[in-house]
Amino acid sequence: AARSGVSKGIVEHYFANRDEVIETALEWANARYVARETRRTRGLQGMDALRERLRCVLPLDAESRQDWKIRLCVWSVAAVNAGARKAQRARLDRTRERFVTDLQAARALGQAPAGIDPVATANELMHLVAGLACDALLDPRYYDRPYLLGLIDTTINRLIGRSQP
Repeated sequence: AARSGVSKGIVEHYFANRDEVIETALEWANARYVARETRRTRGLQGMDALRERLRCVLPLDAESRQDWKIRLCVWSVAAVNAGARKAQRARLDRTRERFVTDLQAARALGQAPAGIDPVATANELMHLVAGLACDALLDPRYYDRPYLLGLIDTTINRLIGRSQP
């Protein structure tokens, strides 16, 4: 409200409660994320798409840091509210599906080992980026952009069996 130059009361008038404000903010943040992800992964397949998708989800700039602050608010609501938890599970499922699709393509293209389990690997990647995002919000000087990007590259290289230089 303050950023837009209007009172908090004017904004709250349009929502039933605080949870609805947070949910609406998350929908807005996710729409920005999906647009960013779609733009950056267009024409990419396999590990190239996965690497870019992982970069899109991390808090690497002011916009994505703000998105993550909203996500954490939603997660706190989802921890105690069954309806919010169900909606959050659906969002996580969609993210997992995109990671799985990239990993399956990587396997088919010979970019990933034939024995890779796309679902298990997608889950590991989701845990990695969620943890990194939280760490980056709490200590952005330590978990800075080069650190986050380096860890994504290290992770992708590990998945494809390439050692670090």
